Amino acid sequence: MSIRGRYEDVSTALYLVPVVVPVVYALVLWAQSGLSVTLPSSVYLSVTRDPFLFIGASLAVMLGIVIEVNGTEPKARPAKLISLGGTLQSMAVASLVVVAVAALYANGFTDLTGAATDFIVGRYGLVFPATLVLLSYLITVRFRLPGLTRMQAGATVAMLLVPVSLYEIGKRQTAVGVGVAFVFLVIGVALYLYPEKAPSPPKQE
Repeated sequence: MSIRGRYEDVSTALYLVPVVVPVVYALVLWAQSGLSVTLPSSVYLSVTRDPFLFIGASLAVMLGIVIEVNGTEPKARPAKLISLGGTLQSMAVASLVVVAVAALYANGFTDLTGAATDFIVGRYGLVFPATLVLLSYLITVRFRLPGLTRMQAGATVAMLLVPVSLYEIGKRQTAVGVGVAFVFLVIGVALYLYPEKAPSPPKQE
């Protein structure tokens, strides 16, 4: 196996950490609390609110990026960064979907209010996809702010304000904190999905 292939294998393994580790941790907690037909809400919240899982998952992804870029020839690195940006955004969407489905499963797929509350209260389940999206923009624009559109920047800021609202407002008034966080979540998703109009070409005289 070539050195380049080893770099790719190691980076792929690191990209799987945010999926494998939380699932294993959830299964351990689930087994300790007693296996049941549906995932206990307490297990879901224990996983999605664990700061060490969030930090470890984020560091694993970042380390995977560094290893994969270093294992790429210098001339091919710009194209690799663009490819990694798309990969990170795909991971963010997949992570958000998995967290949402898990919240529904933890509430029996019937209690939508409880699922929505768990989905928002499980703050790192939202922060992690937002972190991946922000990281994808940073590596594709190579830290040049003009490369980040206003819609994209607004979406990232709104998503990052979700956990801030839960912490700062929710610790005083839980219902208000959850409501404000939900509003920021809707704004973030809307700005991310809303197609931004391309600038019109200058008129020729």
